[in-house]
Amino acid sequence: MSQTAKGGELFIVDNSESEWKGLRYLHDWTEIARGFDIATGYCEIGSMLALDGRWQKLDRIRILMGDEMSARTRQALLEGLRQRVRQILDNSIEEEKEKNDFLIGAGAIVEALRSGQMECRVYAKRKFHAKAYITHPKVEVIGSVALVGSSNFTLPGLTENVELNIEKHGGWPIQ
Repeated sequence: MSQTAKGGELFIVDNSESEWKGLRYLHDWTEIARGFDIATGYCEIGSMLALDGRWQKLDRIRILMGDEMSARTRQALLEGLRQRVRQILDNSIEEEKEKNDFLIGAGAIVEALRSGQMECRVYAKRKFHAKAYITHPKVEVIGSVALVGSSNFTLPGLTENVELNIEKHGGWPIQ
């Protein structure tokens, strides 16, 4: 359910409406944001793949995640950090892309990690359970806006699971 209370004081995104989910919230913000800061307890590359063609419009994406992630997410991050894009996505994989949707868009993610457009850090000191999406608009007068709640940066967390996220306006400068 997404709703605005009287006076626009409360905006809730909980994935319960078919047309309004956390993924759409981020999708829409890619049109007006210059960057995202994401804190998530659990990260899955499927969330980035679902935003393919949209996240590339951002100047910068920073993701702070807990140390629990899927094998395919860990693999993509390791490959990006090792700068082995060409070894992974050579011509022999082109045929596989048609059968495996993970490979479609993965090259762009690995390249963004290599170039610094996307930064990922893992918090491993203790269990990291945060879930926040801070969007930094291109126009400063709008100010940064955060969606804070229970949605992990995973495809189910942004599309399927019933979550509770509330939008908060504030001034968080991108650094």
